[in-house]
Amino acid sequence: MRVAKPLFYGWILLGALWCVFAFNLGFPAYGGPLINSAMAIELNFSRETLGLITSFYIIMSGLPGPLVALAVNRFGVRRTLIAGSLLNVAGATFMATVANSGAGAYLGFGLIVGGGVCTGAAIASQTAVSRWFMRRRATAMAILYSSGAIAGFFATKFILPWAMAAGGGWRAGWWVIVTLSSLAGLLALLFVRERPEDMGLTPDGEASDGSGNAPARPRPHYITTTPWDFREVIRRPTYWLIVFSLVGGSGGYTLFLAHGIVHLQDLGHSVEVARGALSTLTWTGLLAKGIIMLVGDRLDPRYLWAVFMLFFGAGLVLIVDARTPLLVDAFATCLGIGFGGGVVCLMTVLGNYYGLKAFALLTGVAIAINTTLSALAPYIAGFLFDHGYGYAGTCFFLAGWCFLGALVLFVIRKPVLSAAPAIAAA
Repeated sequence: MRVAKPLFYGWILLGALWCVFAFNLGFPAYGGPLINSAMAIELNFSRETLGLITSFYIIMSGLPGPLVALAVNRFGVRRTLIAGSLLNVAGATFMATVANSGAGAYLGFGLIVGGGVCTGAAIASQTAVSRWFMRRRATAMAILYSSGAIAGFFATKFILPWAMAAGGGWRAGWWVIVTLSSLAGLLALLFVRERPEDMGLTPDGEASDGSGNAPARPRPHYITTTPWDFREVIRRPTYWLIVFSLVGGSGGYTLFLAHGIVHLQDLGHSVEVARGALSTLTWTGLLAKGIIMLVGDRLDPRYLWAVFMLFFGAGLVLIVDARTPLLVDAFATCLGIGFGGGVVCLMTVLGNYYGLKAFALLTGVAIAINTTLSALAPYIAGFLFDHGYGYAGTCFFLAGWCFLGALVLFVIRKPVLSAAPAIAAA
């Protein structure tokens, strides 16, 4: 009688990280703009103030990335995720009970919740996933990042509107995030394990050769066999080209989160249609992740990423004058596919090209650069709008960056470590 193979713990871990990612990032990232838009109307904020709230959040959700990466390496994935959950709880509680001005929103949502999202979601979670999965890394990353889109869809379409209606206003939405971030910290405490080797396992659950290591099998050509040193990576232009290729999409994404709902209302759409566009953006991001799961482990995900950037650029062009429901659905779909696939491919490509030795720090720097630069978009767009220039110029500029990023991704090549540094790293 054949004994069934036990379930690889990496899949259990991925399920727990999926929930942590959804609660600590999906709800604040997608639900925050929904709550903030209602707060801005009630408290009579200007567009510049509304944009600056999101700018503070975006900066804090990425700028501390290198410090979070160092915390992952020093204290581990589990402790880092728990710390981020506690920050989210503190910031959301402040927003639910104290905040009553733009300055309060800058502090509670921008600084504290933003820092909690940076600490308690992407950097730590994707580091764990990259350690537990190698051949199935693209699939595992796509599954992990699908949590943000799914959580965002339910947050904006059902849960937060219901909570805000039942609780009498926007503050009720923050109590939902308090509850879910508390649950995320508990899940991290109970289920997160740092490395498969700690449990006598190997990446992907492959059979051991008897020495605790997975048997040597040929890797796909785009997955390095040498762990790069951080200093060696940042000396090469390829890393910087890869990182900056996403900035146009990151800027467009934050622009839509900050101003998308009010922009569509300016074009004559109802608030329900505007909220529906945000929901469409979240679930269409799952289409891109499905494509990555199908082919991302069979070819270099860099090429998929280039296509996703073309989609995002097209979405930014369409949003400028999206006066019909068809155009609203079209731009939201393009933005969802473009950003939903692009961010997954960035993290997968970094792991594939440079290995795991410097992965946490490389992704931390990449997130810090993208979020800090993209955080300028909501503020600049709000400033230009308040001075009579509208949103068109910002959208077209970011669309051009997306198209240029796609071209760069098509033409660059996988970096190769020279012999001497490779021997030293090994």
